[in-house]
Amino acid sequence: MSDRDYSFVPPTRSRLRVMRDGHNIIRSARIPKPVVLVDSREREPLPLFENHPNWIGGERRVALKTGDYTVEGMESLLALERKSLADLVACTVTHRKRFLAACSRLARLRWKAILVEATFEDIKGGFEPFGIPTEVHPNAVCGTFDAIEAKFGIPIIYSSSIQDLATERAASWLSKHFTYWWLEKQGYGRVLIDSNGL
Repeated sequence: MSDRDYSFVPPTRSRLRVMRDGHNIIRSARIPKPVVLVDSREREPLPLFENHPNWIGGERRVALKTGDYTVEGMESLLALERKSLADLVACTVTHRKRFLAACSRLARLRWKAILVEATFEDIKGGFEPFGIPTEVHPNAVCGTFDAIEAKFGIPIIYSSSIQDLATERAASWLSKHFTYWWLEKQGYGRVLIDSNGL
């Protein structure tokens, strides 16, 4: 970790673009924004709605069986598990058995991911600069999460130790999964922009 100042491009303030025949249909199709359900055990939840009201329609605290975040109406389909750098280390050694059981539950969902609040560079640089005293080697953490992705099919999203950036990644991921799901359910097909098929 360096003392270098970073500046980042701010996230967009507009809604997702959903195009049909060259026209944005967000309003005409009355596409809602997702209401995010946040696990009641999250001590300091990401400020998804507060930071991204253009993508997220609201938040509610509930007890979730799997993951830390899901979307109302998609509880049995989607979950996002959030892990800080300290959590990664603990899940590699101390809480490994419990974490692997949670991954097994997460794997049953159609859409799932583990959002890591650190970059790959942060992990490979060691944990002492982040105030995490541990004997755990960075390669053990990386190897564990590579194995989780390979065994369970759970994507690992390395984001950032900067909370605003991690929040942006989570809000974008949740809103896009919700919008694709909603479009598919309403008969619009699983595509945001029809001209390019995405």
